[in-house]
Amino acid sequence: MKSAQQMVVTAQDLRAAGIEAPLFVGGAALTRKFTATRIAAEYGGLTLYAKDAMDGLDLANQLFSAVTRDALAERVRAEQAALAEGGREAPPVAAPAPAAAPTRVPRVEVPMPPDLERHALREVPLAHLFPYLNLQMLYGKHLGLRGPVARLLDERDPKAEELRAVVEGVQAEATREGLIRAHGVYQWYRARAAGETLTLLGADGEAVARFTFPRQPAGERLCLADYVREDVDDYVALFAVTCGAGVRDVAAAWKDRGEYLRSHALQALAIETAEAFAEWLHARLRTLWGFPDPPELSVADKLKARYHGLRVSFGYPACPDLADQATLWRLLRPDEIGIALTEGYMMDPEASVSALVFHHPAAKYFKATPD
Repeated sequence: MKSAQQMVVTAQDLRAAGIEAPLFVGGAALTRKFTATRIAAEYGGLTLYAKDAMDGLDLANQLFSAVTRDALAERVRAEQAALAEGGREAPPVAAPAPAAAPTRVPRVEVPMPPDLERHALREVPLAHLFPYLNLQMLYGKHLGLRGPVARLLDERDPKAEELRAVVEGVQAEATREGLIRAHGVYQWYRARAAGETLTLLGADGEAVARFTFPRQPAGERLCLADYVREDVDDYVALFAVTCGAGVRDVAAAWKDRGEYLRSHALQALAIETAEAFAEWLHARLRTLWGFPDPPELSVADKLKARYHGLRVSFGYPACPDLADQATLWRLLRPDEIGIALTEGYMMDPEASVSALVFHHPAAKYFKATPD
């Protein structure tokens, strides 16, 4: 919980400095109650909790609209007051209902990876990655284009056309001048599961790492470890990719010249190209692992995870402990491709993605932790 405690300290510092601007907080380490009872209480100003990036974007849109701003602030303060009041006196604890048995994940044949070596990828051509860009995220989330981006681009909406010209210009310059450079590292590991714990094994059969994942408290009661065999050697893959080296400095130089939109577009493009790199690499791993995507599977379908297997990143609801990043760093050494890990287990540069990859055909996204 280091990052959550640091947010409390930061809220105190902001208050001491006389800052009262609305404060957005979120991330896997936070809950709505912690925000109300610890962060908002220390800050004093309006403090908004977002469970994910899209929720944060929606809250920001409400906050910056004169029509919805006051209602949002009133609702947030009322919710936080209720949570804070509830935190002072614990309600009677009812006897817990018996937990349902976990859904039985079917056993499947284990596909063999081509090797168990560490692979570093240097200077992956951006032309391989740009087709995997999520345009809804790039134009909608980062550049503020409202509505279904694909349709707006197809219909040559004036705002969409203006942004497309900027983005394509930045793409061309990034490719020509090497402003965005794509590096990655990946490796398969032998693995065994026991309950909620996934153990990775080295070449000598000894454990080199363990991850313990939460199980859903209700519903299907899934856990990521369910997707790995207990009775025979199985395999998982780890990877980390980045497209952020040097981008911050170039964007700052453009901003200093007054090229604000281009500066923002470069940083947004780097972030989404790193996400595209993760999609491209995952597709490559599926092919090397022996279960390539069918030819008819489109990139749009891949971006919706309509493929065999699953990739997850630490900090998300199925594997919320960001501290597990430290284990991935020890195993893969992403520092050697230019990604540092902060004290709060965040990646620097921001335009980076790390992941744990499962091959099980029934593997799917799920939420294992409450809001």
